[in-house]
Amino acid sequence: MAALKILILTDFSDLSRIAINYGLKMAGKLEAEYTILNVVRLDGVPKSHLKLKQIERSLFAIAEEEGAKLVAEANSTLKGKAKVSFKAVKSHTVADTVRRFAEANKINLVIMGSRGASKLKKAVLGGTTVSVIDICNAPVLAIPEKAEFTNFKNVVYASDLKNVQKELDTIIPFARVFDSTIHMVHVVEAINKTVDTKREEVQRLVDKANYNKIKLEIVIDEDVPVAIDNYIKDKKAELLTTFTHELNLFEKIFARSVTRKLAYQGTIPLLAFKRRPVK
Repeated sequence: MAALKILILTDFSDLSRIAINYGLKMAGKLEAEYTILNVVRLDGVPKSHLKLKQIERSLFAIAEEEGAKLVAEANSTLKGKAKVSFKAVKSHTVADTVRRFAEANKINLVIMGSRGASKLKKAVLGGTTVSVIDICNAPVLAIPEKAEFTNFKNVVYASDLKNVQKELDTIIPFARVFDSTIHMVHVVEAINKTVDTKREEVQRLVDKANYNKIKLEIVIDEDVPVAIDNYIKDKKAELLTTFTHELNLFEKIFARSVTRKLAYQGTIPLLAFKRRPVK
């Protein structure tokens, strides 16, 4: 099997260093090629400045110098067949740059740090991590502060019970690598005949799956993010995985996406897959 191509974002902050260390520790289970990417932001550079190009070159040179240090540190700790390289890209927008880089280089996984935000920021500004999750077609692994890689023994899979077969086909290969137990959870306000019927249908898919470490549970709660957070704590999970979709205008205005809320409040890494549209 070809080596996985993993992209790790850095802005050279302590949080992005946590994400780099986390991603590299996964190398013990993976044959991977890592690219550490820094988007050299030009937003603060005055467009009318006579020395604009000189400033850009200076920022880029600093990024290259810091990137070389990161690669040297990574290679000194890595074991196995993993390879690490660094790339600096000049741009005004992080999310779109990541999307284009991931598509051009056939990236299998994007890893980045994730820090919580205020309610106002969640509703209005969005945040870099959520923006990347929104726009990037590759799976995004968001690493919160103080996270440490512990081998993904228990993985919570938050499901709306739609497209279950395709989603299981996506998650199971990942779980096999780490020998994870998948705790599949669906949150509803109340149990009714429709929910019972759907649970039986999904349970049959789980039973037929070629993986015997999947457990399906229905949780009753009006607040989905809070219910999932409590479920994570109960299962002592090391990873939360969800499938997201493109927001319509109403959802964008009112920030109704559960995945986006979880990306902010998470205390463990969030692995967000982009749900493919049904053709």
